[in-house]
Amino acid sequence: MTMVPGLLDGLKIDKLIAQDSLPQLCSAADRLRRMAHELPDTLGPAALDLLDDLLASAAEAEQSMALQRARIRYLESLSVTDELTTLLNRRGFEAELSRALARARRLPETGLLLLCDLNHFKAVNDSYGHQAGDAILRAVAQALKNNTRESDYVARVGGDEFAVIMTHTPNQESAFLADKLSTLINALQVPWQQTTLPVSASFGMAEYDRDSRPETLIFLADQNLYRNKRPRLIPAEA
Repeated sequence: MTMVPGLLDGLKIDKLIAQDSLPQLCSAADRLRRMAHELPDTLGPAALDLLDDLLASAAEAEQSMALQRARIRYLESLSVTDELTTLLNRRGFEAELSRALARARRLPETGLLLLCDLNHFKAVNDSYGHQAGDAILRAVAQALKNNTRESDYVARVGGDEFAVIMTHTPNQESAFLADKLSTLINALQVPWQQTTLPVSASFGMAEYDRDSRPETLIFLADQNLYRNKRPRLIPAEA
């Protein structure tokens, strides 16, 4: 029995627990069991059973911790995801916009912020019900997601308001890309019961560079949108 402490030499159990190192604990327990079985005269049956219990408990704790981590990741994703459309919500949008502008300052690079506001959306809810409105929101979200790059970020930032952050986009391409999305969204026809619901949306845009700030960029895009308030997009003023 005097060899058991020797088997634990160099194994900082308290440190592993403090660091949430359950995989290392499981490995250590398994190593201890194998070494004990290789030295049958050192430990009796009761001690071997105790080591087996230690290994089983460590494995169970590891599985429990893995499930807890998965749950935490899920809850974290909910905090930045819009439940209806699965796009980023406003919190997620603001976080990605800050990262995009920080990247623009560091590299530097230019990009585009595009805002989309659905026209007459309240009338759709009043005439066809909120489920019809939800169908339109999901269709617009899917169209925006399917027609932007993986490096872009699409968000639902309000009830019927969307935003697209187009990263690493040359200024000379901004108007073309924005107009392309505007044309696409305004051509949508959403099936609903025995009819189809046409989508009408207004767009606003603002280009960003290394000197841009989030509040100013959103303000410029918002001003451009409300100057527009028609299906066709008006280029932002310099």
